[in-house]
Amino acid sequence: MIFLLLSILCSTAIYAIFTLFARYKIDTFQAIVVNYFVASSFGFLYTKANHGGEYHLHEPWLMNAALVGILFISLFYLMAITSQRYGLTVTGIATKMSMIIPALFFLISDPEEGWGWTKVMGIGVGIIAVIFTTTVGKSKEPKSKSPLIPFVLFIGSGLLDLFLATTEKNHLTTEVAYTDFVPVPFGVAATIGAGVLIYRGVAQGKRVQFKNVIAGLILGLVNYGSIYFLLKILGSGLIDRSSAIPANNMGVVALSALVGYLIFKEQLGKRKLIGIGLALLSIFLLTFLAS
Repeated sequence: MIFLLLSILCSTAIYAIFTLFARYKIDTFQAIVVNYFVASSFGFLYTKANHGGEYHLHEPWLMNAALVGILFISLFYLMAITSQRYGLTVTGIATKMSMIIPALFFLISDPEEGWGWTKVMGIGVGIIAVIFTTTVGKSKEPKSKSPLIPFVLFIGSGLLDLFLATTEKNHLTTEVAYTDFVPVPFGVAATIGAGVLIYRGVAQGKRVQFKNVIAGLILGLVNYGSIYFLLKILGSGLIDRSSAIPANNMGVVALSALVGYLIFKEQLGKRKLIGIGLALLSIFLLTFLAS
């Protein structure tokens, strides 16, 4: 369970860092691109230090890594658009409820997963927890006539988790495979992001600032950990894949709310408290009873 805890801690730290970006006026996109370079560089150095870091074009997971890298950078952009046009509530629901996609995929496609009542109840309680935690009574957030962009974010987030889980299941059978895989999608995202930064620098005259580099450095190390530890819990055999991703998401939901209250002085109303309680119940059902 240590990998699940570390994945939840790293993922929650990412949200906290993003909150600090606004406070210290960090250019989020610049920091994100730097973060990908840091995460990929750290991953490649870690791989080289452990087993030489030899890569081959016929790696069976190479296409999956490229798809994950494209999703990394594009989903970030979609999250930014969704937050601006639809509000944080819609963004939170779209990203967290995407856990339904990988969970249902493994329940339907993998006979070893099983449709235990505790697992189904855990996923159901998790969905309710997300709704309670990410919504408020009377929201002042902007409404939109079209649900297309949040729907695309929902599908994309679910596919990202699904690609990571299926790659781990089918290809990452050794510790060497784990350390080889993780930096590659970060490298793909860094390459795409660098292209956008170069365009912005040429067309708009925007230069990369030192404070954004420092922010990206911190974010990159945490981001690497969030993906690495998630893959490790998926491959641990202690939790079914259809339970691991929802449990991870529920842990992030609960811990993010607590961190927001304790560190950033955000208000915890009755709905959020109920949501945190339901999230913890969901984790218990998925990790201790359903596996």
